[in-house]
Amino acid sequence: MRLKTKPQKRTLENTIPLINIVFLMLIFFLFAGSIDRDDAKNVSPAETQEQSSRELIAGALIIAPDGTMTQNEQPVQVENLAPFEGSEEPLMVVADKALSGQTLARTLAALKKQGFSDVTLVTVRASQ
Repeated sequence: MRLKTKPQKRTLENTIPLINIVFLMLIFFLFAGSIDRDDAKNVSPAETQEQSSRELIAGALIIAPDGTMTQNEQPVQVENLAPFEGSEEPLMVVADKALSGQTLARTLAALKKQGFSDVTLVTVRASQ
């Protein structure tokens, strides 16, 4: 004897919790994607001054690509330079862009050792 079984009624799945989770994830990724990292939050960036290039390099220490230095068109050595007593003006340094970074770092360290506490590296703004 065969008994008829009632077909089981399929219960509808509630999709509202799934939709809630999707929207919460959407909001999370919107916030996470819009917040930028601030790696330099404890650093004060360098300030630039707009002056004519002729004013800046007058009397400046010029460093050629090979590392030779001149000041007022005369060859100089770091050991022969001495800071002016009571001078408020920084020592202006104009380094050629072909000068290696290691040579520039060594020269700046030697200037600091020689007693120059205020050294300004003169640069030009790149054309955009």
